[in-house]
Amino acid sequence: MKKLLYFPVIHNQTDLGSLGSELSAEGEKKYGSTNWETHLQDVENSWDRVEAEIFRLLGEMTYNKIKIYQDGLPVDGEIGLKIIQELVNKGSKNYKIIDKLISNGAQIVTAENRDILIQEYNLVKDIINSTTEENQIKAQLIYKEMANEILDKRDNHIAKTINATLEEDEIGIAFFGAMHSVVDKLNEDITVTKLDMFFDRRQADFSQQNYNNL
Repeated sequence: MKKLLYFPVIHNQTDLGSLGSELSAEGEKKYGSTNWETHLQDVENSWDRVEAEIFRLLGEMTYNKIKIYQDGLPVDGEIGLKIIQELVNKGSKNYKIIDKLISNGAQIVTAENRDILIQEYNLVKDIINSTTEENQIKAQLIYKEMANEILDKRDNHIAKTINATLEEDEIGIAFFGAMHSVVDKLNEDITVTKLDMFFDRRQADFSQQNYNNL
């Protein structure tokens, strides 16, 4: 049997890489510093719940039967491991969990398409780097026009990768943002357990609104 533990997640500032500080600044500006700080702490606490639940579910199983699929990670192998370690050092709890799993024998598998990620990154960057309100509005309109198509391309590629790489008697652990629709694209021979550990709906409101109103 093929099993997948699927976590719809909310990324913290570190997970968003070079865009993290810009997006966090936008969030603080939009919602106020106190509310935004509360949101960030709620996200950190949610990741603690995710970590505890993963290791509770895995128990004593053999970790070399575990494959990890991570939102936004464009490479695996040596470069992928270096990226993971860099983000652990910067304080990412998501990547801390991944690093702990890998240290015990789990395998990271790239589920993302690098070219699609770069396309999305550039669209967001155009919004952030806009020097006038007019240019920002234009960049936002372009992003909103293409966002659903890009997300669908990402989800199709992610699901295709999981379908192709998750083997019999293996467990996959997938971390993808709440906006993704991956589960409905997976093969029927994969038993999916979807775990929503981010209980505070305010977090989703903050994250989604901030993402849609960059």
